[in-house]
Amino acid sequence: AWFAVRLALRPLQRMTAAAEAFGNDIHHPPLDAQGPSEVRQAATAFNRMQERIREMMAERTQILAAVTHDLKTPLTRMRLRLEGCADEALREKLGGDLVAMQRLVDEGLELARSMQSAEPAVRLDLDALLSAIADDAADAGQAVRHAGGDGVQVTCKPSALRRAVENLVDNALKYGGGARLSLTVADGAARIRVSDDGPGIPEERLGEVLRPFVRLESSRSRESGGTGLGLAIASNLVGAQGGRLELANRAGGGLDAMIVLPLD
Repeated sequence: AWFAVRLALRPLQRMTAAAEAFGNDIHHPPLDAQGPSEVRQAATAFNRMQERIREMMAERTQILAAVTHDLKTPLTRMRLRLEGCADEALREKLGGDLVAMQRLVDEGLELARSMQSAEPAVRLDLDALLSAIADDAADAGQAVRHAGGDGVQVTCKPSALRRAVENLVDNALKYGGGARLSLTVADGAARIRVSDDGPGIPEERLGEVLRPFVRLESSRSRESGGTGLGLAIASNLVGAQGGRLELANRAGGGLDAMIVLPLD
């Protein structure tokens, strides 16, 4: 009976593993259609569902990329025509609006790219990455510090991961005045932490701010440069390589943004 139950559950275990892998990587290979006819039918239906989801995601990404890209041309024309405006006050106000629109278009394109990246995964020393990011920020006069670690290596997409960390650093600089980078290992995962001393985020909105175009009006405005896409882009970039982005308020004040990446 035990052997029969094991045989019956094995296809379900394979399908469960395939579903979890597909949730982490939309480009995960299809499930092998093996076993009895009912199992093969279920595997075939699962693979068709995967393909339809991939097609819908690709179509949505293409639409977003096309719209944001096509907006660049009229924005450029508007900027050129604005230079001939004789009213200096009006020119300054409209110029600020154009800058905000351009920033939104640029980050919209970045959001589209973050949904579907073809960058290959390689082994990367996370401490070296964090040290390079902190050094670049320090050279630019920004208050970013890095506490060295043990040289943990993971398999990841380097450019995507660097962009995700830089987005979190930018967020910490805008709303916390500085950023501290640290790296720890726990429960079979590497944890990159970006901490700041800002006002934090209301507990009930910690998950909400990871969605595109969500802004906290009390701390984000056009003057501060918030578009509501930075955290969403970081979450997409991390999620596309099997990781996750977590946000938590610290007891003493400030926000911790943590990227969790599996070691294997």
